[in-house]
Amino acid sequence: MKKKILAPALAPSVGEWSEKPDPIELKRLSEKLMEYAEVQVYQPKDSREWLEKISDVNILAGGPKVDKEFLDNARRLELIQGFGIGYDHIDVEECSRRGIIVCNVGEIYSEPVAQHALALMLDLSKKITLADKAVRDGSWRKMDWMGIQLWEKTLGIIGLGNIGGRIALKSRLAFNMKILAYDPYVLPARAQLYGAKLVSLDELLRESDFVVVSVPLTSGTRKMIGKRELTLMKRSAYLINICRGAVVDTEALIWALENNVIAGAGLDVTEPEPLQEDNPLLKMDNVILSPHIASSTKEAVYETYRSAVENIVRYLMGEKPYWIVNSETLYMRHELKTNSY
Repeated sequence: MKKKILAPALAPSVGEWSEKPDPIELKRLSEKLMEYAEVQVYQPKDSREWLEKISDVNILAGGPKVDKEFLDNARRLELIQGFGIGYDHIDVEECSRRGIIVCNVGEIYSEPVAQHALALMLDLSKKITLADKAVRDGSWRKMDWMGIQLWEKTLGIIGLGNIGGRIALKSRLAFNMKILAYDPYVLPARAQLYGAKLVSLDELLRESDFVVVSVPLTSGTRKMIGKRELTLMKRSAYLINICRGAVVDTEALIWALENNVIAGAGLDVTEPEPLQEDNPLLKMDNVILSPHIASSTKEAVYETYRSAVENIVRYLMGEKPYWIVNSETLYMRHELKTNSY
């Protein structure tokens, strides 16, 4: 009997915000899955419909918040395949307890996110956005927009995974930056491959001219950058967040910027999203904002969808899927081929 797949990720986009391939490509990917499974390409309208649709599904391709109530109604669920980096909308611990494999597609988005981090660093250091606005408003006062060089500055990277590693390599090779990194899950040998030195979080904050936050959102990383951490930074330093808004305490960041505790910030993500109209961050000249688009490139979107579908096919063929978030579930899934480990 074929397994059942519910694939909201492959449904055509609805609304203004779209990070999906065009409908022709979505149809092609859906047909690929249909060669191996019974596939329903559909986006449930509300939580009630979600709970109804998920009851006999084996594989979820994309989807909503996955909590205990959702999982209680998904008694046949085996695999959740995400179509992006983040998985903070999924109760991974509960999935693990039930033997449900959770996968993302992390590596593919690493390149555009790393590029975006450098773009924010360059914008902050050279004040490009401010200068552009001034020119459009009729000003041509060069000295008003005196910047700083990135060359041989110290870059601190919090989270030296695929994204953090790419940021380290690019910054070192392009600007000869000294790279400090904080990541309790990375060995010194791996850090050396990126030209980075592992240090404590406090040392990184004290020594860095730019601090890039690149960690997943977990209970341990939520608000990991607060008032204490911001106070440790140089007054001339900039904070850049390209991971999840909730990793930084928004109120503490506003306080730090209003009181010149740090020089500025580049934020692709905020908490909440979008910011309310009266949020002080929207009125600060030393803050560069982008609407959670660090991963948004045509190349990355197409490759991500293709790779996610291929990963589902791997699982359907009895192979170990890639990018498993909760690898402990493999010990509960003896039907997967051991020669693919």
